Amino acid sequence: MSFYGRHPRPALKNSVDVQLQTAFSDGNWPSVIRLADKRFKSLKDPYYEAIKISAESQLDSAAEKCSVLVAIDALVKSKTVPDYDVLELYEWAARDFLEDIDYADTLGPLRARWVKANPKSPLAVQCLQSCLEYWDLVSAQQISATLDKANVNTTDRRYMYWSVLLTFLLSISPQCTENSRKIYSLLALKQLERAADITENSPKVEPTDRGLLTEEEFYLYFRVLRTLGFKEDYLNRLESPKLGALSQLKADRKVLFWESLDVLESWGEWDRIFDLCKQALSLGLDGETPEFYVCDLRIWKKLVAAASKVANEESALEEVQSILNRFIAIKDKANAMYRKNISLALLETTFRFPATLLTPSPDHGGLTPRVIQIGLFLENYYDRLAAFDDVKDYVSQLSFEEAKAFTEIVLSKMLEENSDKTKRVILKALEYKIRYLLTTCPQTLSHHPSVVDGEEQAKPYRCRFCSKLASLPCEHCLKQMIVEAADTHKQIANDAEIKDAIPKLDRDPRLDLSLVIGNALLKLAGLKPQTGDIAPSPLRDVDSGLFLRAVVVLDSQLKETPSDTGLRLLLVKLYLLLGCASYAQQIWIPMDVKRTIQDALSPLFFDRIGSLSPGLFQSTRGLMDPLRSYYSNSLRDSCPLRIWDAFSAGSYSSILDLTEYDSRLRRSSTLMMTLVEERRATRAFGGKLDGDIEVSPFTEDIGDNTELVNKTDYGSFTNLEGSQGPPIQDFVRLGPDLSNVRSHLSFLTEQYLDLLGFKPPKDYKPAKANEAAIRDRNYIIETLARLNNSLTMFLHKSETPLFLTSAEMTYNTVVSLLSASLLTSISTSRADPVPKAVCAIGSSVRSAFAHLRTSFYTPLPTGSSSSPPDIYSSVINFHTMSYVRDTALAMKYSAAFVISFHEKELARDRTGKSSLHKEVIAEMKALDAVATKALMELKKHVQKMKESLGEGGWLDRMLDWVFGLEEDDEQEDEVAKAVEQVIGGRAEAEEWVSKVLESWREGAKGWGMVRME
Repeated sequence: MSFYGRHPRPALKNSVDVQLQTAFSDGNWPSVIRLADKRFKSLKDPYYEAIKISAESQLDSAAEKCSVLVAIDALVKSKTVPDYDVLELYEWAARDFLEDIDYADTLGPLRARWVKANPKSPLAVQCLQSCLEYWDLVSAQQISATLDKANVNTTDRRYMYWSVLLTFLLSISPQCTENSRKIYSLLALKQLERAADITENSPKVEPTDRGLLTEEEFYLYFRVLRTLGFKEDYLNRLESPKLGALSQLKADRKVLFWESLDVLESWGEWDRIFDLCKQALSLGLDGETPEFYVCDLRIWKKLVAAASKVANEESALEEVQSILNRFIAIKDKANAMYRKNISLALLETTFRFPATLLTPSPDHGGLTPRVIQIGLFLENYYDRLAAFDDVKDYVSQLSFEEAKAFTEIVLSKMLEENSDKTKRVILKALEYKIRYLLTTCPQTLSHHPSVVDGEEQAKPYRCRFCSKLASLPCEHCLKQMIVEAADTHKQIANDAEIKDAIPKLDRDPRLDLSLVIGNALLKLAGLKPQTGDIAPSPLRDVDSGLFLRAVVVLDSQLKETPSDTGLRLLLVKLYLLLGCASYAQQIWIPMDVKRTIQDALSPLFFDRIGSLSPGLFQSTRGLMDPLRSYYSNSLRDSCPLRIWDAFSAGSYSSILDLTEYDSRLRRSSTLMMTLVEERRATRAFGGKLDGDIEVSPFTEDIGDNTELVNKTDYGSFTNLEGSQGPPIQDFVRLGPDLSNVRSHLSFLTEQYLDLLGFKPPKDYKPAKANEAAIRDRNYIIETLARLNNSLTMFLHKSETPLFLTSAEMTYNTVVSLLSASLLTSISTSRADPVPKAVCAIGSSVRSAFAHLRTSFYTPLPTGSSSSPPDIYSSVINFHTMSYVRDTALAMKYSAAFVISFHEKELARDRTGKSSLHKEVIAEMKALDAVATKALMELKKHVQKMKESLGEGGWLDRMLDWVFGLEEDDEQEDEVAKAVEQVIGGRAEAEEWVSKVLESWREGAKGWGMVRME
């Protein structure tokens, strides 16, 4: 069998003579046509006619290529049962048209018709597979129903559940009409209800019975009940002794049990959750031998949460305590995992229970049962990888008195009692992480009057730990923590015994110390969470010296722990903020993000990358190639990837999950980001685009009402922040995350630029030029009206500013105004009054653009602990610079489009009636002049930046900048010394400085290649 792309060339029937077989196998199509036609005339066998038509479709003539489509259409209309081998030939021959013709109206119904006539044939399953591969759910459902009827008494249970599953998938698919949707959903449900009744009422279900038997079948039943919204039926079945959640857990089907709890929680059924979890945990206690498999932390947490929400809270909590005490009494018999779960359950109940139900402790100034339980837990697990994450949320809930007792009594006592040097540094690292966490918790600060003795106070809080005036977090505590953590880091560096023990530990304590120091420095520098309402650069009001110290500490630690993903991701984001995109890429590449998580992790590096460093797109291998390859492979077919593997394995949960995942992937904001970033980079370097973004196979089903989803995964970040505040990723982003609004606006602005940049083929010469011009004008007006309406709709949403940086907001606003201006200009004929709106819109465009330029060229504020060189303002502001350029070009292209349209109309119609008003042309020329001036300024700015970075003496200047000290601030001096101590002195920082400088130079070089016209 030979192959044409993904479509195998079918083998001809054995009855076909060798001469014709050989010609077909060799692809000698003229010979195949001649021989097949000869055989058809002599034998009158329609199969030979099909061979002839299939061979003709391989020729170059358009009429011959389309002959197979005519033959397929004739088969559909004939209502006769087609020959299976003819179908195989026609599907192969029409392979180049299958994306343009509707499989569900052509080959799908033909395969369904064949299966109805041959339900027992083994080839029927292949027909089902073909329909699924083209995601023709209508035909697939018909085929599966036919197979089910033909195989009622077989032990292969898949036929029945294929039919049920496909009926359900069809009912929730856009392929199903509104009138049929309810019918199909009820049909799927009734079939499953019948199977559930058989299982409920039978002492034993045999493979030949049509009841629920396997875990996948139970999963499908409950998933359909939940999705179709039959809440009462779901709740009743959940309590069934044979079908219910508890019976699933007894059968070791934990996934079904957990999913049931999640569904009940979404419905607020806390009484049922409490009863289920209580019964589940009792399973482990009822037998002679304890069963600890039920001691899952999720069950414990759901039980405690439900107990606090039921009507009789006190009684419920007492029951929880009773069950927990019984497990505590026997936990020594459990393995390590379940012992830890029981300890965490005890911690959970301690924090959930009212104080009246907890065993009172002597008054030791905040040493409450909650503090004691955290201490007891850490005594056993402080050296484990997840120790901090296990207690983090509980620590952040402590009152100030409890937090003070925890740090000053519990942690101090643990350190005093531990004589092992290695374990002591692990404990110290944990202590610093907890202290940092507490600085981010609002209960550690008290409000301070804004005015004292008639003088305005600079800081709004007073730290309750150190009693000094503070912001959130307390600067004094952070500085003290940096100095102490650096001392511990130095202790490790100078102790060979501890260094030798580190490879045997769950986690390198130096990593935790560096993360604490780095995060504390970022907070001291003034880094704030990024929202839409931000300055042009997130680093504009940040102390550059402190920020760079944080980066150098973390970068130094990466050499020691290169495999830590959380540290690597944090550095990627920090270097992107710093304008070092090429260096960020060097750190990103070793992570080797796998294909299956490209959609979730890629935005962490690639989002807005074109606005930061377009030069990265000039590499020999396309920057976005991994993403484009991933989407091309995952979305190449209309069906979810590997869907037939799941069908053939009878994995119904996988089928449903794959279908949901495929739907989300086709609506992915990361996918739209990939397309837009690539196109903007191509345009920046004067490259040729593949075509309009609207006709891309990835966007064909995306409209204004399509919800584009963001599934960016931040789970790999090491987050030391308290739960009351934003996580670390909100501090280190360039701007708001991917969103539906931003993705749609990017899509629409690209469509606008495609319209402006369209050029007909050189040989395009319409026979009726006037009629063609009218059609073109109408198309332009319709497109502009659609784009302007869509842009206006998204920009006028109240939440839109929260999803965009200030530069992005200005750019999208200007494009929206330009589309309105062009629409008014082109739709207003010379005979109509002069459109005043064009001048008003032009004034708004110039005003918005002037504000954007001002925000870019405004110098950084002074007064930081170290004065950055002038170049710093440029490298941290690449994003705004990119949008100054893009906005100017949008203005320039819009003006050129209108002027070109006007000139074409003048050339076509000498009377001037179809041309535009001279006032409109004057306004467009004014916009072009403003844009041209701005682009020239930007070009000079880039050149000046390149020259500045090419000067000598940068190494010393950078070191003085990063480590420069304020003589009047002793504590600041201590912080700088602490940083030098951690990285090994200034000499060790020279390599890092060189990398930063080289990355800035590469970025400037890339901008130098960008077209400014």
